[in-house]
Amino acid sequence: MEIVMKPIGTIRSPYTEPGRGGIPRQSIYDNETTAVIELEPEFAEGASNIAPGTYGVILFNFHRSEGYSLKARPHGTGEAVGVFSTRSPRRPNGIGMSVVKFTKNDGTRLEFVGVDMLDGTPVLDIKPYVKTPEEGC
Repeated sequence: MEIVMKPIGTIRSPYTEPGRGGIPRQSIYDNETTAVIELEPEFAEGASNIAPGTYGVILFNFHRSEGYSLKARPHGTGEAVGVFSTRSPRRPNGIGMSVVKFTKNDGTRLEFVGVDMLDGTPVLDIKPYVKTPEEGC
């Protein structure tokens, strides 16, 4: 089976280099830095109801990651664990996921906070974030 995906847009982020240099380890660790999803015009209508102040899940491709390993060493530990229990970008399918807060919707440009993606990252999908009962929905 072959799965083919077409990016629906591209992330424009202040982060240009991978690594531990300044990019947050997870989107929830930075609520001040903004980035933008530049949607392909053919997909803009699909984002028409994304309102400022709402949360969403961005699914994206780790486009700068090369190869993969089924074991990874999480930051701050020496123990190798299975890659599927980590946030490592070196994964068999290279799919990333971040929960973000949308701050502006200008049709083909969605501004958000919760940036942990590199500039130029291809966006595969956007989904609404639905809180769990424990989070007080």
